[in-house]
Amino acid sequence: MKLLDFIFAARPLLHLPIWSVFLICLHYHHQLSGDVFSYENLIILIGMSFLVSGAYYINQIYDYESDKINDKLGFLQSGKLTFRQLWIGYFVITLIPIVISFFISTLILMVFLQFFVLGFLYSSKPFQFKNRPILGLLTNAYSFGWLVPLTVMPEINIHNVGLLKWGNPLYFFLAVAAIHIMTTIPDRDGDLKTGKKTIAVIMPPVSSKLLAVALLVASIVVAYQSEFLLLSGLSLVSSLVILLSLFYSSNRLCLLATKLPILLLTLLAGYFYIYYLLFIVVLFVVTRIYYKRRFGIKYPQIA
Repeated sequence: MKLLDFIFAARPLLHLPIWSVFLICLHYHHQLSGDVFSYENLIILIGMSFLVSGAYYINQIYDYESDKINDKLGFLQSGKLTFRQLWIGYFVITLIPIVISFFISTLILMVFLQFFVLGFLYSSKPFQFKNRPILGLLTNAYSFGWLVPLTVMPEINIHNVGLLKWGNPLYFFLAVAAIHIMTTIPDRDGDLKTGKKTIAVIMPPVSSKLLAVALLVASIVVAYQSEFLLLSGLSLVSSLVILLSLFYSSNRLCLLATKLPILLLTLLAGYFYIYYLLFIVVLFVVTRIYYKRRFGIKYPQIA
């Protein structure tokens, strides 16, 4: 059970943005290059998950009080894991991918090192980017929306505003920024009580949602100009649901608006890679069983 606790304390379902963005980028890159999914791609994907798992470990350590108020799934609060165990898990699970990256390429090493540094700065004192609204937003958008695509792209061309054809992952940067804003809204009350500053804390919920919609609209333009209509449609549907949540005061609708962009990204990646979709379905079921038996709750929920 302890091993399972470590696995689920890494919040595997919160890795969906990484996995989905990586696979979508990989699909479009392969269309251009003719390459196929390789073992190296799998190693890179697992390495990023390890680094993000470490970041989630220390995030739970430093978010102990606010998670308690927000009634989040508490491995520390319930005594399933200790602070010492999470610290040890953090050092082990972040060291492995950094060592492996030395044998892949300089680019992957630099990406992994940035994941490691940003993951540490995001939660640890005195930095705590998570408590700084702009830094927290940019860290998430840059990590998941820029660094992840960078592991697929051979080069970045900053003179072009496009997607993979032109070597600029701006679409994912904008989309992930919008997703991050939406995920801060459900935790607003608890974050406010504990002094944590996020976009949702410094801005009214309506303004936060409008900012997320604006970022999604910008991502629609980028994807449309790059002739990636599926991605434009994904952002369009997500923005419409967020706008709908502005007119109907419903916690379930707000939660759906928060989770829908990630769900659509996952479905698109699953459309490109059917085994990934099957993996997510199995992971969802196993996660439901684990939390029901271990915590006695129904998790995860779509809305």
